[in-house]
Amino acid sequence: MDDSNSSNRIDAVHTLTRTLRRQYPEKGFTISDKLKFIHSKDKGLCILAKSPIRKDETLMVLPEAARLSSSTTTLLMNSNSTKMRALRNAIVQNGRQHQQLQKYMCPEDFLLPVSIMKILSIKCRRRLREDGGPSSMTNNDKSEEEGEATISMSMDQAATWPSEQEMKGSSWYYWDVAQVKRIWNQSGLYFSFQELRDHVQSTFDDVLCPFFNSDDAANYIDTTLPSNNSVESNDKALWNTFIYALSLSWSRSHEEEHGHPGMIPLVELFNGHSDRINQVAVKRTKGKTVINVDLALGSWPFIGGGRFINTCNLPCSSVYAMRDIDEGEELVLSYGNVSPTEFVAKYGNLPHNFLNHFNILSDVSLWIPPQFIPTETMRVKALERSGFPLTILKQSKGDTALLHLHHGRDDIEMYRGGNNEPEMIKRMRQYLILAVLADDFELERNYNTGRLRGPVYESRVLPLMCQVVDYNIEQLSGDSSTTTSAEDAERAAGPIPAWEKNCLLARVAYRESLLMWSHVFAKRGEDAMNFEEYSNVDDDDVNKDGRCRICGRSYPAKKCAKCKEVQYCSRGHQQLDW
Repeated sequence: MDDSNSSNRIDAVHTLTRTLRRQYPEKGFTISDKLKFIHSKDKGLCILAKSPIRKDETLMVLPEAARLSSSTTTLLMNSNSTKMRALRNAIVQNGRQHQQLQKYMCPEDFLLPVSIMKILSIKCRRRLREDGGPSSMTNNDKSEEEGEATISMSMDQAATWPSEQEMKGSSWYYWDVAQVKRIWNQSGLYFSFQELRDHVQSTFDDVLCPFFNSDDAANYIDTTLPSNNSVESNDKALWNTFIYALSLSWSRSHEEEHGHPGMIPLVELFNGHSDRINQVAVKRTKGKTVINVDLALGSWPFIGGGRFINTCNLPCSSVYAMRDIDEGEELVLSYGNVSPTEFVAKYGNLPHNFLNHFNILSDVSLWIPPQFIPTETMRVKALERSGFPLTILKQSKGDTALLHLHHGRDDIEMYRGGNNEPEMIKRMRQYLILAVLADDFELERNYNTGRLRGPVYESRVLPLMCQVVDYNIEQLSGDSSTTTSAEDAERAAGPIPAWEKNCLLARVAYRESLLMWSHVFAKRGEDAMNFEEYSNVDDDDVNKDGRCRICGRSYPAKKCAKCKEVQYCSRGHQQLDW
């Protein structure tokens, strides 16, 4: 982004602050004079501490009325709530027809961008009028005048948003599908990406575009977007405006108390991180946590940050300090307990320090290797009776994965210790026993009774589980020129486009998560060997060269300074091995 655009956004922040002060002069808006808004080349617009901040100090309070939400559209459409309810119902029905069932997004995740499109269109038309250019009056101009206060606030907020060009590097909806597939290949990362985009495309084509055209397409088009400079059809201009609006709302909104997304002026400008990064800092070091501010919802006045006394029942949002903050330190907001997969999906980037902590697990999906999909009649019958759809599993794409793992460090540690086997891991173990290991007696018994003697196969099934993970690591790498996490991280540090850097870092997190699951399966197999005479698992499976002896990760890689041979991912894991 050029310097003039950066300066314009900073100026827009100050204008928005003055508007908020003017519109909410008493017990509605406050902002600390200890905050400083700057533009960073690497992070874009960010907020620093101008002077030291004490723990629990309230930094910003904004009234609920200032939030931009799906209800804003109703206000701008002359209170036509019936039309908005009909649109919401159509979005829900479309999801059901496409068997998506709001898997990724709720209806409000589509309605909020509609509000943003409306605001962008109004801002665009007013700008054209001011410049003396052609700008036709629309059917909603009268209602716009009636909602002038809401419009004025929203347009000041819109002036603080990043440009369309800036969003292209950090929004899934702008990324080239073929290029992304080249990096993510056969993985849960790619298929989540593909399915989310398909969901968005079908909702726009089947519901939103007809709605815009029936209302008045001009009310929802921003003709000042670079992508709309040479567009001739309304549908294409609507799509370009919608994708820009969706990218803004998807990455900058916060959940309100009822779970719907809303964009809070100024608060949306804070950069943030996953709570998991703080959990690591608390457990491993006595140093400062990465996240140092948090958002609280409640009523004025806020006392001591997250605590407040409800004296006048005025709903507000408050940002407060979670710890002492030094002068010049960036203020980083909590994004919740999100995994690397969720982080890159919502925010389009993955902070590198997400990868430096041993307990950051990504969500992964596991597909079955072709050799583990049987054709023998009795195995097929037993598997299908147990709920394993072999026809679907053979397709090896999308939702045809055998299982999806969404677990954190505590889950994997308890499983490594022999306790609390996750239900999805249990399902994989049952599948492999029936598909590969069970003899005719076991298959007949399982088919007739539904029972399975899992412990009998414990030491033999765990090596197969490791092979399943290895197969998925191979599928992730595909024909890529980089096949290790260290190579991916090195390439991501070079002069490459933002989307490619984020794709590579996400692949590192995904690959390392697969390695951690492989390690824990091997460790369980090693433990089972101590109780059974037969086992396929040996020490090499657990302590493979180039991987941490404790968790199995290959990145970051730190060799023992004394022996120069044993590798760990962190000093903490080295200490655990002493």
